[in-house]
Amino acid sequence: MSDAISYVPLFGIAVIAVAIGVLITIIKIRKTAKVSFIAYFALAVIVFASIYTATHPSMLFFSLLLLFTALLFIPYCIMLAFGKPVQYAKEEDSEEEVVEQKPEVIVEEIQAEKIELVEKGKAFVALASDSFSNKDGMQALLDNINSTCIEVTKANGGAILMVDEFEDLITVKSFSGDFPPPYKLPEDLPHKPLRVSTSFKYAQFPLRDNIFGEVATAGKAELIPVPKMDERIFENEPEDFLKLGSYIFIPLRMPGRDVVVGVLALSRNPGVDPFGDSEFGWAQTLAGFAESALKTAINFKQYTEKQELTKEADIASNIQNSLLPKKLPPFPGISVGTYTEHTSGVCSDIYDVIPARQDRIAFVMMDVAGKGMNSLLVMTMIRAMFRLIVNTTQTAGTILSWANRGICSEPNTDHFASIALVNYDPTKKKVQLSTGGSVPVYRYNVAKGAVEKVSVTCEPIGIEKTTSYKDIEFTASQGDIIICYTDGLVEALNAQGQQYSLTSLTNIIKANAKLPGKDIANLVKTDIKKFVGNETLRDDQTLLVIKIQ
Repeated sequence: MSDAISYVPLFGIAVIAVAIGVLITIIKIRKTAKVSFIAYFALAVIVFASIYTATHPSMLFFSLLLLFTALLFIPYCIMLAFGKPVQYAKEEDSEEEVVEQKPEVIVEEIQAEKIELVEKGKAFVALASDSFSNKDGMQALLDNINSTCIEVTKANGGAILMVDEFEDLITVKSFSGDFPPPYKLPEDLPHKPLRVSTSFKYAQFPLRDNIFGEVATAGKAELIPVPKMDERIFENEPEDFLKLGSYIFIPLRMPGRDVVVGVLALSRNPGVDPFGDSEFGWAQTLAGFAESALKTAINFKQYTEKQELTKEADIASNIQNSLLPKKLPPFPGISVGTYTEHTSGVCSDIYDVIPARQDRIAFVMMDVAGKGMNSLLVMTMIRAMFRLIVNTTQTAGTILSWANRGICSEPNTDHFASIALVNYDPTKKKVQLSTGGSVPVYRYNVAKGAVEKVSVTCEPIGIEKTTSYKDIEFTASQGDIIICYTDGLVEALNAQGQQYSLTSLTNIIKANAKLPGKDIANLVKTDIKKFVGNETLRDDQTLLVIKIQ
């Protein structure tokens, strides 16, 4: 009976062998232990032997297959017993093990000279902060950077050149030691050490056709151990002090902007070992600290200059605003409208209304070239002259000519002004005017229903002392309108880059010619603001409307 059911444990052995096969497959996938194909083969033999013996009872066949299976495990066990040990990390230690398996990191020993470079670089930054309270602080900073770089690299001479972004020039700002010029000397310069060094100390170079400008333009540091092999270097022989040794040129950038603001240049004389990679690296390291120091000094200088300009502009703007008429009184026979819009700071436009005499009301429209205190000075001078002279019986042209000679006679005044002077006699409805520069005078002729230019083109005042300005006279009719404006009004731009134009101005005037001058000026103001929208004002805008009633 026991032999009859002996096939049951044989099938159990087969099932267990299959389960073991599944487990070692999982072990192999997770790589938690080494798994050989021998294990799979042995398990397959056990499964086959169990099933075959259960269906074909034969202990001899089953025993032989078990013996064969045991023999298969002998080489596998020998490999595991005597092979190289392998450690498998636990999950919590996996990160540590990964680190241990990485290639060993070789940490470079910090050398004494590098510590010295850092200390010297820190000194640059400290000196930059000290320069804020000293008017010569920037020069002291540049000289310190130059001398430190010469000392560290054992150079015979050095220079720092700064870029002038407005004139595309690079100018020597600091110079020390022996620095054979790597550029062609002027032909009329004597080849004497003092003359050559003095010439270089105050030299300016374009940003091309010389090594300084090319390094600044390219923004690439250069180590030139043999200048004769570099076509950018010119040698001014035969004098010994002009013979070239080796050079280092390093651009100085404004950190954060990647803009080259200068060049550090170092030289060694011939007969001395040329600069090598070590000196080149030291110079670049110091240049990095120098860039941070220069950024600090330059930014602070720009900030203080901006603050001074803002303060100056506020003072000047207050003065200028005090010159504008606060409120126009009623004038006999006319209605006056004005509109003015200024850019920030001191503007260049101003108007004035001067009730000089019973038979003369003087209207002045002025556009001074430039902005700032100099413009304000010229503006104030001209206004003062007019307020004195219009009380005389002189004509508008004569008054402009006198004011022009007065401005041209000022030795320190280099500004000029476009101007229009309109004298109106309300007793006779007579208009007398004279203009100079870009400020025109137009007349809306009620009889024709058209706007026509009545002024003539002439030089601004302040250009030529002998200029004579012409008088233009006519009798106005009731309903006529005299219009005077500065070019910033008709040249105002909208978002599409289109100008407001004279046509737009005259259309408003013709369409509203029956209204008083004040209302017409307000309509122009509304129309131009609608046209410009949110665009930034590029030039001052001023309008004067005189309606004859």
